[in-house]
Amino acid sequence: MKKLLFILCVMGLFLSGLSAQTKSDDTEAILKTVLNYIEGWETGDSSRMAQSLHRGLTKHGIVPAKSGNGTDILNASYQEMVNWTVYQKGNLKDHRKPESDIKINELGRNIASVTCISKQYIDYLHLARTENGWKILNAIWEPNYTGVVGKKE
Repeated sequence: MKKLLFILCVMGLFLSGLSAQTKSDDTEAILKTVLNYIEGWETGDSSRMAQSLHRGLTKHGIVPAKSGNGTDILNASYQEMVNWTVYQKGNLKDHRKPESDIKINELGRNIASVTCISKQYIDYLHLARTENGWKILNAIWEPNYTGVVGKKE
C-alpha cells in the first residue's frame, strides 16, 4: 500500500511538472503571437501579421464617429489585415522598435484572453490554440488616446 501511494505521489509531481512546463510554453507562444501582430503592424511586416492571425479573424475597431457624435465600428478580416499591413509600411513615421505592453489576462487549455497596449492602440485579443500554434481569432480595439504604453488607468 505504501509503495502504491509513493508511486501515485511521484506520478502526481511528474504530471504537475508537465502542466507547468506546458503553461510556460503556452505563455511564451502567446506572447510571440501577439508581438508578431503588433510589431508586424507597426513595422509593416505582413508575414508577421499573417503568422499571428487565424483565417477566421473577426476584428472590430471602436473609433470616434465621423459625425462627431458617438462612435463608429470598423471591421476587418484576416485578408484585410494582411493587406493593410503592407500599405502601413509606406506610412511609417518612426523606425524605432515598437513599444507595447502585453498582458495575458486568462489562459485556458486552448484559449487565451490578452490585452495589448501600444502607443497607437489598445487591443483586447482572444487567441485559440490551433494545429499551427496560437492564433488571434477575435480582436476589439480603440485608439490609445493617451499615447502611453502600459497599464490603462
